[in-house]
Amino acid sequence: MKKYRIAIEETLRKVVEIEAKTPGLAVCQAEDEYNEEEHVLTDDDFIGVDIALSTDDATVKEALDNANFIGYVQRRFEERRESISIEDKIRLAFGSFDNALHEFGEYREEAVRNRPQVYLLYRSDAWHNRSSMELIAPFSSLENMMEYLRRKKKEFRLTADDLTEFENNRQTQGRDENYLYESDYLDVLPEQEPELPPKDDAFYNKVFTCGQSELSRRDLESLPAPFDTYHVTDEQMEQIVHETEMGTRDRLRLSEKESIDFENDRHSEIWWEEMEKAVVRHDVPYYEDE
Repeated sequence: MKKYRIAIEETLRKVVEIEAKTPGLAVCQAEDEYNEEEHVLTDDDFIGVDIALSTDDATVKEALDNANFIGYVQRRFEERRESISIEDKIRLAFGSFDNALHEFGEYREEAVRNRPQVYLLYRSDAWHNRSSMELIAPFSSLENMMEYLRRKKKEFRLTADDLTEFENNRQTQGRDENYLYESDYLDVLPEQEPELPPKDDAFYNKVFTCGQSELSRRDLESLPAPFDTYHVTDEQMEQIVHETEMGTRDRLRLSEKESIDFENDRHSEIWWEEMEKAVVRHDVPYYEDE
């Protein structure tokens, strides 16, 4: 019989709370405390065991040298890519969640630094009054703008000191006619929000009743100023129709035996007012407010 190398790995897990300025510093502090044996894991922290061929087993090494096996694994991975949880993807790509957060932070900072900018060169009076500013030209970089000024040095009567002052302080000084520039990032379109999956007709047509009051999400969606009921729960709808019924009866001072007369203009008007107030109280947005 052939011998195989089997790796048995037991997993212990313990969650501790660390106060720190950043996730990365919190992890570092936890590592220090663990090394100093402030956090000792015991059998009570056991969460699982994994028993599998060891990576240094001869069979595993042979398989990793087999192009057909590697290709099969790659295909299976692609097939299952969508079913892999984001947590597992983070562990595969970054090793840990704090590593992912750290690299994401660096990525965002780099993206900000590399955002395209526009540099606007202006001519102004001796006091740099904004009302006197005249746009000369836009530039895609400070280097291009400085090269333009060096070429226009004689025409604009600029000295070497003027150019140094301009580059260091964004403007010239002590001249009857000064030059300055402003810069800003070019607009970047915001990320498009993912479309929400459609709700079926039963969701919108479901009728909620309290006393004589009946209301559906479809009713709220069909008003002249319609409400967006996509996120409104059944519990909210029940509360809205209850508050509408009670608010209407209270304003009309109806006794328990008296009914709301929807053929009566005043009754109907008050009912619609109370219904709208109840919907707003439950933070249901109008479509125009989104």
